[in-house]
Amino acid sequence: MADEMRIDETTTGRFSVLIPTLQRSEHLPQVVDTCAGHPRVLEVLVINNAPDPLHWDSPKVRVLQQERNIFVNPAWNLGAREARGEYLAIVNDDVLFDAAAFDVVGKALSRGLFGVIGPDRSAFAEVSGTPRVTLARASTTSFGFGVFMCLRRRDYSPIPESMRIWGGDDWLIMAQRRPPGAILGVRFETEMGSTTQTPEIQKLRAEEQAEADRILTPLEGTRWWEHLVRAVEGVRLARHRLRQHLPR
Repeated sequence: MADEMRIDETTTGRFSVLIPTLQRSEHLPQVVDTCAGHPRVLEVLVINNAPDPLHWDSPKVRVLQQERNIFVNPAWNLGAREARGEYLAIVNDDVLFDAAAFDVVGKALSRGLFGVIGPDRSAFAEVSGTPRVTLARASTTSFGFGVFMCLRRRDYSPIPESMRIWGGDDWLIMAQRRPPGAILGVRFETEMGSTTQTPEIQKLRAEEQAEADRILTPLEGTRWWEHLVRAVEGVRLARHRLRQHLPR
């Protein structure tokens, strides 16, 4: 109840953007500026896991400086606790995108049809069609979805503390009462892991895989919308195969 009271006319329909960083991406300044410059963005919270300080002149940007690297999932949890916007946007520090994504996702979240919304993997290729949000693929997080994830702040479910770098996107998706949505018709670009491909993070990821599996596996098949997503995916695949065999 107290959390909902923090949503008023100044925060309704607006985003708190959460950007964890180790300052290993050259795109961080551009990502922050893109977010801060959009009218739907109330604030940008940069969770700085690196020792070197960061500063922006924009009154929208606030740096949450950490004494040590708390890793990505705890950084999301911290940002969600500090956020004031009605919506959250969890954004990688190495993803470039059309800021129109905030308009498309904001409208979709206001309709209440989807839980977590992120880019479809086609958004990282040649983009066409009207910007929109549709039901996500069955393989939601197979490519790119986690670089720009949006949801209602009140629907954020804190990620278990034992999951520091792996499975946070899957946790947030499975915690929702609504199915995931996918952004189409909006361009995204990313290096896909300028931070996570480092040797120390890869070693930690391998160590945490079993823990993530232990927590996430029991959740599989427990949400009503999983059956819907799989059914729609089957129809999409059937249509694709049919088009492949039609005479040209």
